[in-house]
Amino acid sequence: MKLEHIVALAVRLFAIAIALYAIRDGASFIAMFLEQERQTASYLFGAVMALLIFLAIVLWMFPLTVARGLVKFREPGDVDITSASAQQIQVVGFTILGIYLLFFVVSDVFYWMVIWFVSQRAHELPELSLDQIARMVATVVELIFVLFLIFGAGGIARALRKFRYGNES
Repeated sequence: MKLEHIVALAVRLFAIAIALYAIRDGASFIAMFLEQERQTASYLFGAVMALLIFLAIVLWMFPLTVARGLVKFREPGDVDITSASAQQIQVVGFTILGIYLLFFVVSDVFYWMVIWFVSQRAHELPELSLDQIARMVATVVELIFVLFLIFGAGGIARALRKFRYGNES
């Protein structure tokens, strides 16, 4: 099994998680759509669900393309898992962890986008509390961390190796 196949497997698992999240929240979408006074929010929620389902389909259909982009292989299939070094396994591990955490961050980002959009449009709703604003900022920080974890996995693995072994590695 090639190294990019492992990352592609994680990408497919992420696609399943996104699809399950969209389907699970589909009941909320239907209930919101049936309420007349929340029609605007329901269209936004429907667009977000459609986007998530589209993303899940794309990730399911093209996992190797996404995996090669994440791990940055020069030649597809150039590394067998039997010949993978500890650093390559660390890079794959950080990438998989980042993809797993990305699921939660993406769902939080969409949640807070809907909350912010509805609070800006509906004048009868109370303003956002400091707690909600703090959670929005925390979600942005989580997103930055996850993107660094995914796209900086090689740098993290090198830093860990340098920290652990010094300059001898």
